Amino acid sequence: MAEQTQPQFSIRFWGVRGSIAVPGPGTVRYGGNTLCIEIRVDGHVVMLDAGTGARALGASLAEETGGRVRASILFSHMHSDHIAGFPFFAPIYSADTALTLYGDGTKSVGCEGALRRQMSFPLFPVEFDELAASIAFVDITPGVPFDLFGATITTCPLNHPGGALAYRIEHHGHVFVHASDVEHLSDTPEPELVELCRGADVITYDAMYVEGESYDSHRGWGHSTWQAGMRLADSASASRLVAVHHAPEHDDDTMDRIAAMMEQARPGSLVAREGMAIDLLTGAVTG
Repeated sequence: MAEQTQPQFSIRFWGVRGSIAVPGPGTVRYGGNTLCIEIRVDGHVVMLDAGTGARALGASLAEETGGRVRASILFSHMHSDHIAGFPFFAPIYSADTALTLYGDGTKSVGCEGALRRQMSFPLFPVEFDELAASIAFVDITPGVPFDLFGATITTCPLNHPGGALAYRIEHHGHVFVHASDVEHLSDTPEPELVELCRGADVITYDAMYVEGESYDSHRGWGHSTWQAGMRLADSASASRLVAVHHAPEHDDDTMDRIAAMMEQARPGSLVAREGMAIDLLTGAVTG
């Protein structure tokens, strides 16, 4: 995976839902898996969260590499929908796998502690210590930049129950920002998040609800709207907004309507769907 010779910076969606996976006939076009985004940085694999979409990503990586998977995982936070795919990410059961996991180091229960709880009796039949893969943990301090495969990564805290992190990834002069599991505090975007998103090529933003009854009945739940995402993108002079973390009750027809409203309000905006890929270097969208 790291033998890439041409510059590379791209994202691909393996899971786009929030709260709980919802496979079925109503989610065929956009997908029913919870959040998991694959980022390619000059041949290196970086995962953003490990929702149920991580299962299919793990199988794909194992096939691509002949089982010698090397990857880093950035966790926004450790709520169950963002880690549910980790025990089913097949490479963790192979001694040929090496993973580095990044999470907020300021939490009383961090990345390692949460994954150990998840993979313990009676919640899961395989204990974390039984995993064959080589797994290293790195604590992130919110707001302190760090380097990963030549890309510069910056974070900021988000308004979400228990907290969450937004990630800004800069590489080859382009910027991708992921800000999911965030609730806007007012119609004016939070200054720290605006600065994190400043000049981004792509922002993936928590658009679980729609302004009006959909959002008003869920105030305080820690999620936002596509309309708030557009205000953020405008304030940050960002190029493209991509809605993610879709509500479980939003079927394909609902997502089609949201996609049409977003395109009308801010041309070029997208609703994320499983299999969609965006090349940050060219702006090309496929899938």
